[in-house]
Amino acid sequence: MSKFEDIRGVAFDLDGTLVDSAPGLAAAVDMALYALELPVAGEERVITWIGNGADVLMERALTWARQERATLRKTMGKPPVDDDIPAEEQVRILRKLFDRYYGEVAEEGTFLFPHVADTLGALQAKGL
Repeated sequence: MSKFEDIRGVAFDLDGTLVDSAPGLAAAVDMALYALELPVAGEERVITWIGNGADVLMERALTWARQERATLRKTMGKPPVDDDIPAEEQVRILRKLFDRYYGEVAEEGTFLFPHVADTLGALQAKGL
């Protein structure tokens, strides 16, 4: 008797396990940054920030964007920008924008990983 015969269900984490949501997340982050007139980060960079929830993602994005803006301004010989809005408030605003934009791009920016559909079909056929 196999120890796998008594399995009655299977649970999966969705993001990063069944679906690749990074392209949609990255697009929404960049759209939110752009809306606040901050530099956009691009998918390759945003992917490195994913993994601890949307609030942490927003903190990482804002920290990077503010530093990037300061570096760009310095390179161009422009004075630094004094933010009138505290970072905590900017994170809150960025999160609201991110949520709105992610709702718009999530479907076209989320993809099943290879073989997921077949695996789920096989599990369903087994009654799981």
